[in-house]
Amino acid sequence: MTLATVAEVARLIFDRPLLKHELDIVWHAGEPLTMPPAYYKQAIEIIERQRPQDVAVHYGIQTNGTLIDDAWIDLFEQRNITVGISLDGPRDLHDRNRKYRNGSGSHERALAGIAKLQARGYPFHFIGVVTAPTLSRGSELIDYYQGFGPTAIGLNIEELEAQNTHSSLYEDCTRETFERFIGDVLRAAAQQGDRPVVLRDFQRTMASLIAGVPEDNDQVIPLRMLNIAYNGDISTFSPELLALNVPQRQRFIFGNVHHCKELGDILSDDRFISAYREISDGVASCASECEYFEYCGGGAPVNKLSEKGSLRATATSYCVFTKKAWVDVCLQFANARDNQFEVSLKM
Repeated sequence: MTLATVAEVARLIFDRPLLKHELDIVWHAGEPLTMPPAYYKQAIEIIERQRPQDVAVHYGIQTNGTLIDDAWIDLFEQRNITVGISLDGPRDLHDRNRKYRNGSGSHERALAGIAKLQARGYPFHFIGVVTAPTLSRGSELIDYYQGFGPTAIGLNIEELEAQNTHSSLYEDCTRETFERFIGDVLRAAAQQGDRPVVLRDFQRTMASLIAGVPEDNDQVIPLRMLNIAYNGDISTFSPELLALNVPQRQRFIFGNVHHCKELGDILSDDRFISAYREISDGVASCASECEYFEYCGGGAPVNKLSEKGSLRATATSYCVFTKKAWVDVCLQFANARDNQFEVSLKM
């Protein structure tokens, strides 16, 4: 993304009628650190010049960690940037899918980047992708992650979405197997003693259960998440809609920052109107058909489209593994007399 495009993004997002008093800006997808620290320094300076004084902006980067050095950590410290490291677990699990073009794994270099953060005392969290080979190693996975001292651990699943047309979980894993994996993860987390484990998925699930109201699902609410491609194309709803193949992706490009006078202009775009209508129909169907709706809020549009071929679809494998299984297992653990878990509603 050029700095000129960054400037146009800032102009649009600070449009007063649509913005509250806090904003998260996260660079992710691909590998953000292939651009040098100087680029982000300039990009953030551009954003800060246009930022209204009463709006707090929090910056984040999701990275594979392989390029982290002292220059990057200097920038992280200067701008208080939240750092997420994509690490799928021990070497054999991580290197199974995270390879360089020459076929070698990236685990060793990821650990070198983590060591740099640790040496400087800079906080980071983990996001790992769970595949079929991970399922029998839930306890080991938590022990491994926790050994690095992360602020939190998030467990994504290998999804069937956008251009990822294969998922070992969808082919080789039952709901019961995945629930056993979650149970192993939670039991391992509870045994960490004086090193409490912050599990993103446990926190989110329990917060939703405690609230007792439908989850505020960012993926089905227009402009709750604003997704900007490298060239300034604008989308909303699921970020991965921008990762669809070209013919499909065009359906979800609702404008471009270089051509929009105001961000609200995209709401009158015919493609937006069509997509929002279909997404809303899907949410309504979920609400009427699914007993887990209040813990989900209507699912993820990109997963409905990728798995079922329609934004109007309801239950998906993504729902089963990321919502239903977690709700059932968390309820079992929460109701146990000897449960050792705490929930932060701020996460």
